[in-house]
Amino acid sequence: MSGASPRATASPPVAAFDFDGTLLAGDTLLILHRLVRSPLGQLIDGLLLLPALLLWKSGQRSTAWFKQVVLQRLLTPAMQQRTPEERTTLLERSLANALWQQLRPAALARLEWHRQQGHRLVIVSASPRCLLQPIAQRLGVELIATETSDPCSNAPIQLHSANCKGPEKIHRLQAWLNHEPLSHTELHAYGDSRGDRELLQSAAHPHWRSFSAGSRPYPPAPGLQRWLAPLAFLLLLSALAGLLQLDPATQSNLINGLGQLPAWMPAILAVLAFSYAGRYLRFRLLLSAEGIGRPSRREAWMWFEGFALTATPGKLGELARVQQLHQQLGYPRQPLLHAFLAERLCDVAAVVVWLALLVPGQLLQRLGPPAPIALGISGLAVVLTLALSRWFWRQRSRWQHHLPSGRLARACLPASGLSLGIWGLEAMILWLLVQAISPNAAFTAGQAISTYLLSGTAGMASLLPGGLGVNEASTTLLLQQAGIPISLGLSIAILRRLCSVWLITALAALTSWCHRRS
Repeated sequence: MSGASPRATASPPVAAFDFDGTLLAGDTLLILHRLVRSPLGQLIDGLLLLPALLLWKSGQRSTAWFKQVVLQRLLTPAMQQRTPEERTTLLERSLANALWQQLRPAALARLEWHRQQGHRLVIVSASPRCLLQPIAQRLGVELIATETSDPCSNAPIQLHSANCKGPEKIHRLQAWLNHEPLSHTELHAYGDSRGDRELLQSAAHPHWRSFSAGSRPYPPAPGLQRWLAPLAFLLLLSALAGLLQLDPATQSNLINGLGQLPAWMPAILAVLAFSYAGRYLRFRLLLSAEGIGRPSRREAWMWFEGFALTATPGKLGELARVQQLHQQLGYPRQPLLHAFLAERLCDVAAVVVWLALLVPGQLLQRLGPPAPIALGISGLAVVLTLALSRWFWRQRSRWQHHLPSGRLARACLPASGLSLGIWGLEAMILWLLVQAISPNAAFTAGQAISTYLLSGTAGMASLLPGGLGVNEASTTLLLQQAGIPISLGLSIAILRRLCSVWLITALAALTSWCHRRS
């Protein structure tokens, strides 16, 4: 079991390294593909392999089957187009040099440490031996890999062994150790994927995506993650059911609006992309204030997967990202939760600032100069607000400890500035849709921001999933006040939701599903 102490033996400890994604910052077959094909050729090959890739990713075919397809369609033609001397040069020099350049410095440092300790060094990889043997020799380590036919012959390249992945890594390692039980060996194992799980779980010193001296076991099954995609799918189904219940006239307007949408989609998607890049930047700013992690593509994907449940009441489903980052990257849960709550406070502050800036002027413009009685009521409201604020401040000892403090509190100011930009930017999706579907309407960017924020607040207050129905109704009524007919307003409201929250939910659910499959 992981972390168990091995029995005392005279044989030296063993350090077993996975290659692709662990020692190597990349994938061996993809690196080879870039060496033998032009960018256009790579694109064509990718399209030709797409059906096989979908069968593999959906679980209909095994990894070994997909690897055989890749070898026959990519590596075999590349070898057959070259002379025997060129094949040897490709594998022993060009590929070995390309792989050497992408070895992780931290992994190499750890490998050298094991060498200095007198440990036996071995690469245990699912990649073909013919591709890794030269780099293994250059590193001075032994190699356990998937066996294939000779790539330098003119015959199609075939797998000659089981795919060296998962339990097969244990079987091959035991055979390499003359079938000595792994419990009798002090095993240091390094891996980065589900294919390394059994190897890491059998090691006395597992190192899951880590090259530090301390052990880091393979993470437990992500119970929450496996539910992200199904729950997001249910939320999307609920949205679809609402669309099917629309009256025929509204459905017709919606279809017409969809017909006009393609010309505007690049601008809408650009707004959405900048908005969510800003959201990640804000979250990373808050994490940095808590001293957690560093920016990385893996962290960004984990963060984005949390939006699969963005349509839950109060967006509480986004707390899934706290659990995700804790389980998959080892980030401490408590500071993550603090950063999440600080993020929500920044959102609230940004919404309040936007509404305070925009709504009074818009009301004054729409209603005209206020009557004396209206001024009196407004003055009374201000007095009551000040009195309530004073009482609330006197009670601060009861709630102040819940607010961010220290570096996190200082980070909230720039994070709130980002929130202002994010909410204002996302409201431009609504403005763009109005220009597309009702171009004659006198609808300003300020009206778009206030409409977006007020309808979103109403939807969150309803505690319905994604504010379903309430958000759309509020948007429609506010658009009607701006002179847009109800039928067009409802179509715009639905399209805005489809182009924002439901699109993000679908993309995050797809990302989560792809991550679980890999």
